[in-house]
Amino acid sequence: SFRAVHTRQKRLPAINTVRMLPKLRARRPIRAALCFSIGGFALSASLVCWVASRTPRLTVPAVRGYSTPSFRAVHTNSRAMLTKASTNKLAGSIAISQLPDAETVEHEAYETVKIDDIAEYGARATLFKHKKTGTEVLSVEKDDENKVFGIVFRTPPKDSTGIPHILEHSVLCGSRKYPVKEPFTELMKSSLNTFLNAFTYPDRTCYPVASQNLKDFYNLVNVYLDAVFFPRAVSDPQVLAQEGWHYELDKEDDPLTRKGVVFNEMKGVYSQPDNLMGKVELESLFPDNTYGVDSGGDPKVIPSLTFEQFKAFHEDHYHPSNARVYFYGDDPVKERLDLLDSYLNEFDRRNVDTKIEWQKLKENPRYVESKFASAGDEGKYMSSVNWVVHDKPLDSSEKLAISVLSHLLMGNSAAVLKKALTDSGLGEQVLGGAFDDTLQQTVFSAGLKGLSTKEDAKKVENLIVDTLTKLAKEGFPDEAIAASMNTIEFRLREFNTGGFPKGLMFMLGALEGWIYDRDPIEGLRFEEDLKSLKEKLAAKEPVFQNIIKKMLLDNSHRVTVTMEPDKELEKIELDQESNELKGIKEKFSVEDIKSIVEETKALKAAQAAEDPPEARATMPRLSLEDLDKKQRDIPIEVAEVAEGTKIVSHPMSTSGIMYMDIALNLDSLSIDDLTLLPLFERMLTESGTEKRDSVALSQYIGTHTGGLGVSHMIDQKVNGMKIADPDSVIGHLVLRAKCVPEKIDTMLDIAKEVLTSAKLDNKQRVLEILKETKAGMEAGIVGSGHRFAAGRLSARYTVADYIGEQMGGISYLATVKQLLKQAEDDWPTLQKRLENIRSALLSTKGDGRMLINLTADKELLEASEKQFKEFIATMHANEVGHDVVTKHDWAEEAKLVGSGNEGFPVPTQVNYVGFGGQLYQPGDEVSGSAQVISKFLSTGFLWDNVRVIGGAYGGFCGFDPVSGLFRYLSYRDPNLVGTIDNYKAAADYLANLELSQDDLEKAIIGTIGDVDSPQSADQKGFTAFTRWLIGREHDDLQKRRDQILSTTVEDFRAFGRKLQALNEKGDSVVVGSAPAFESANKDLEKKFELLEIL
Repeated sequence: SFRAVHTRQKRLPAINTVRMLPKLRARRPIRAALCFSIGGFALSASLVCWVASRTPRLTVPAVRGYSTPSFRAVHTNSRAMLTKASTNKLAGSIAISQLPDAETVEHEAYETVKIDDIAEYGARATLFKHKKTGTEVLSVEKDDENKVFGIVFRTPPKDSTGIPHILEHSVLCGSRKYPVKEPFTELMKSSLNTFLNAFTYPDRTCYPVASQNLKDFYNLVNVYLDAVFFPRAVSDPQVLAQEGWHYELDKEDDPLTRKGVVFNEMKGVYSQPDNLMGKVELESLFPDNTYGVDSGGDPKVIPSLTFEQFKAFHEDHYHPSNARVYFYGDDPVKERLDLLDSYLNEFDRRNVDTKIEWQKLKENPRYVESKFASAGDEGKYMSSVNWVVHDKPLDSSEKLAISVLSHLLMGNSAAVLKKALTDSGLGEQVLGGAFDDTLQQTVFSAGLKGLSTKEDAKKVENLIVDTLTKLAKEGFPDEAIAASMNTIEFRLREFNTGGFPKGLMFMLGALEGWIYDRDPIEGLRFEEDLKSLKEKLAAKEPVFQNIIKKMLLDNSHRVTVTMEPDKELEKIELDQESNELKGIKEKFSVEDIKSIVEETKALKAAQAAEDPPEARATMPRLSLEDLDKKQRDIPIEVAEVAEGTKIVSHPMSTSGIMYMDIALNLDSLSIDDLTLLPLFERMLTESGTEKRDSVALSQYIGTHTGGLGVSHMIDQKVNGMKIADPDSVIGHLVLRAKCVPEKIDTMLDIAKEVLTSAKLDNKQRVLEILKETKAGMEAGIVGSGHRFAAGRLSARYTVADYIGEQMGGISYLATVKQLLKQAEDDWPTLQKRLENIRSALLSTKGDGRMLINLTADKELLEASEKQFKEFIATMHANEVGHDVVTKHDWAEEAKLVGSGNEGFPVPTQVNYVGFGGQLYQPGDEVSGSAQVISKFLSTGFLWDNVRVIGGAYGGFCGFDPVSGLFRYLSYRDPNLVGTIDNYKAAADYLANLELSQDDLEKAIIGTIGDVDSPQSADQKGFTAFTRWLIGREHDDLQKRRDQILSTTVEDFRAFGRKLQALNEKGDSVVVGSAPAFESANKDLEKKFELLEIL
């Protein structure tokens, strides 16, 4: 998992019409979607990384039937597998693909350094070195059509101006062969890419792409290679001005301001207390090397960056001699090397010194205090205890042991250290994820947020040290070690990367050592290290105790960080910036001011200008003939088993793993009870059962399954190709689990145990969960306000979205606070409500009351049929469920939010601006062209006007073809009224659009790329299941695809006319700063109603 500032993909909790892709950054572990372990290291620590280049995006989820679904995080507390007795069976239970049958490839431009087979993953890896430049090239041959390329530069910064981050944005703004303003957006619009991004770590910058289409793949590789080696940015200062920072003055008398995409992005990043804390932690842990400065950029330091520094950094660091290049997939190796050599051959070898110096361990612990802007309760402090754990390289076996120890300490709610922190009652939410080995030196971090007093920080430190001391002396229970070992092993062997390319994960894994001049191939192995670790544990060697003693307790390089809330800090910082800019302007001469006005005009003119046809013609692209005209089908078989229960199965290759979903109908619950469901779901797996306490249950799940968790789905039923009835809604609680074949019976027993006998009387655990949820939501609203604005807008129009907002949006935060009070003041009533929910859900008899969804190899499905039928019979015989089911009419109970503009002030220096409404009415038929148009708007007009000119980190839109709702959203946006004006201008832009056939085809191609996004086997099975539930037929999907392929320019104009009408009746929902609302309400005729949420 990545300690990432912005991940490429994030879910919208319980707001099921939106799927987002913000970016990665920052030390505070915002757990990202790229969460799994690989090789002898663990990406389960976290990534200090900026996937900083590109905008979030809004798409329609596949549960609505058309595009790839976000994977519901049912395995959030993913636990894995097997008893000691069966541990050795795991390697045989989970199949791996065969090694590729390939000949050794030699090339005159390269020296072959090493050829090796990675049997764990059925891949062959060859390490080449380019003779002329010294560039190292890792070529991985794998029978995988999802091909991946990446080029990586070691880019350690010397200051916090954010040069690596800004440069990562900037090189994708035009190049020698592709002289358009934004090749990146051109690729987003018109390629079939399965991954397209770039990200900046504290010491490296990565440029990966992926595609399943060979022609498209080569196109992507060419654009990226030309971008990094020959960017327009180093000769055109306007690129730095746009992506980094610039002074802005529209008129001489206007106040001087600063703008820039990264500048505003980082303002948003450091409006989040968790990210501020992460910054302080890194600065304190690494005072003497590059990790002590901010590669992403400190907004207070970014304005000191000059064009000369910017250009010199590219010259020094973006040379082939400082590059690592990576290929993966089923494309021909010789063609890979030929293509790369055509670029590298223009350079000569150079001595590039970008070595990362080691931070020497200090002899005394240190204590650091800082502040963060707060609008919430008084006295909510944050504290963490942090170590740098070594100052010499670790080998792969040590890294594997550390990853297992991380899981033992903090891997789930029952892990020893996490449980100790939670049970202490000192704070509201646990911080940190134990060990993080993403960088050259592994760090350890753990703590709490939501502390009542500053003095509690010392108690947190004492608790962490005391817990570790006890563990070092007594060790871990055998059951805990077995569960964590099997968890890690299951993840390694399953290698389930969700919707992300497996080759991307290979690349990131190889880089863990490669970027520090170590063997990239060894970083991808795990078999020998796993065997060795098992042998040491079997011999009772105190592996984990020794690590705790050596790396933590006997290591004085420890920093305790305390963050203090300050309700005045936001105003103070805004006033400081305003006064600073006022002082700067006063020192400018008249000529200086006129120059800035002219530069502002020139920059905006350049940003607004269209690329000339001859420039656009340079961009490589596919044609419509390269597209598959048929919609991909997912196998599905439905069998009625007993008393209304159906088994839905999907026979496909799953490497011998059984993926299971148990869905229980929610219509026996009122909407009031549905708001308790997120709490109920966590209680099922985190409070223990009648047979086992919470720790034993967690260990048992970890010992016998590959993961088990509970979530829910609330969805609007479809109406063919027409806009659906807003009152038509279905809901299910879903228990999801996975295991190897010999553990199916045990997995089913666990499922029954948690569903029928979870301890719902655990008041202490309820309080802990609610406090943690409250703290998490408050941080989420400040950092990802666009998600909450989207949910609030949608909740006005459909019952499904209303319920989703009640269960996970802004309204839910108020509910959580009420539930906390009820748990403290009237526990028996709350407990009774939880028990009634269980009784209602476990009335499993009747049509559709319980459904089983299975994804596995055909032979495994057939062999396990009897086991699932017996499970269904035992569930029907349970004694917990009500005899009579009372169905609730959610449409009658829903109280949809009214119209009008809503504003939610939070402590931030940026805004999240939403606008939208009902574009099509129920019963209207909508063409698939709407999907093309929405993407076209997001990657074109909104990108140019909200992001490039407006300075927001992202501007995008989304249309839901089921509900008929259309929404605009912005992300980390310095503007408010101006952004709403841009949204409304988009309608006129479309209504009067002149679009060439070439540009039309590009838009269609890019949309098909989204529709055909790859999925793992379990994702495919769940997608088919949800489509079946909501009534989405394969014929509908094919018809929608046909409409996408036949989109016309008139479709764009007609859609624009619809948006023009929406301009008059649509509403805005904004999460943003108080000063922004104050200014907006002076300018707008339709005022914002301001509502307090924090």
